[in-house]
Amino acid sequence: MLVWIYAIPWYLQFFVFALIAYSIHYYIFAVRKPMTYISHGIFRSHLQADVPSLYRRYYPTPWCTGTHSMTLMRFFLKAKPYVEYRRELIRLADGGTAALDWPVEEPDNYSDTLPICLLIPGVAGHSQESYLLNWITNLRAIGLRSVIFLNRGAGGTPLNTPMTYDGFHNKEDLRLAVCRIKERYPQAPIIAEGTSMGGITLVHYLATYGFEANIAAAMVQSTGWCIFESVKSLSKPSNMIFNLYLTHRYKEVIVENKEMFEEQGINTEEVLKCRTVQEIHKKYVAPQHGYSTVEEYWDMLSPHRQLLHVKIPLLSLNAADDVFSPEKSIPVHLTERNPNVAFVVTAKGGHIGFMEGVNPKQAGYNDTLFYEFVQMIWKCLDSGELSRDGRWCNETDETSNKRQYPVWPQQN
Repeated sequence: MLVWIYAIPWYLQFFVFALIAYSIHYYIFAVRKPMTYISHGIFRSHLQADVPSLYRRYYPTPWCTGTHSMTLMRFFLKAKPYVEYRRELIRLADGGTAALDWPVEEPDNYSDTLPICLLIPGVAGHSQESYLLNWITNLRAIGLRSVIFLNRGAGGTPLNTPMTYDGFHNKEDLRLAVCRIKERYPQAPIIAEGTSMGGITLVHYLATYGFEANIAAAMVQSTGWCIFESVKSLSKPSNMIFNLYLTHRYKEVIVENKEMFEEQGINTEEVLKCRTVQEIHKKYVAPQHGYSTVEEYWDMLSPHRQLLHVKIPLLSLNAADDVFSPEKSIPVHLTERNPNVAFVVTAKGGHIGFMEGVNPKQAGYNDTLFYEFVQMIWKCLDSGELSRDGRWCNETDETSNKRQYPVWPQQN
């Protein structure tokens, strides 16, 4: 046996031992069941019964488990099916513009009483995000309509006023978008999903309007719950690549609309000299919204302070290694005081990464969890246990359990 081992070149021996060592490390530290936080109640009962991904192990892509690689490689590795949109512009109260991107291809045999999934990307998001393209394609395959909400200046939406997308003040823009959807499909319940900054906007909106939000249920992923902790994390040298990227996106908006900003008395040259998101917020975003200090703005923007006011079912997915939302900032303790809110925290996943398996083009953990959540809410709406405004009802319709819910298509 030893003679056989010695006959193997040293570099092959090193490779084999390294592979074994990494496999042990991967299965001990990366492959884990997510931590789920939720109080006892009807929401918890339905999650336990209909969302099996909460109780199985998440296998992050083994050669891409780091938070930076998971976050960055998603842009290059996830499948991007083709989706054509029809854009509907929404004129806002202050003269600004938001948009709804409706997929041109409709689901087969769609009914105007079936749920509509409202998808809200983040500050740098757009309608060609890989996770959005996959969700829209698969939602259409099971017979559900979806629509993407693009806030002012996002995804090619024109910026008509100096008021940019900030996550808190734009909740009123989201309300106009929801009203527009309800005008078109008054009988269709809305299931909303917000990603990153989109999740911040969605939580503020739900907390502000409660059952008047016209949302039946919501899910958020990779949401920064405490902006102070997010900024602190992004200030670390190892995370500056993300800080610089966000700063660049803010500057792009300024450059593209330079004349309009200068007409409003904004010193664009000073803003363009900013090197970090903190400086952008201090010199431009906070004063723009009337705050005397950037700390006052960050405090108002942080959505954790609004969770106790959320009245409809809300599921949050975060990764413990997300640099935009550090694990210690996730307010899981608040689930003890609000049974409508549930947190799912995975050990790995990065920021909107959650790639799974050796082939990351397949459905990731966030994709599967989102589908199971939509199916669960659809079932509750169909049975009458959940109303279109997000209230849990006592009466149930036993015949609804006979519906054959479509199977989530597998991504190639």
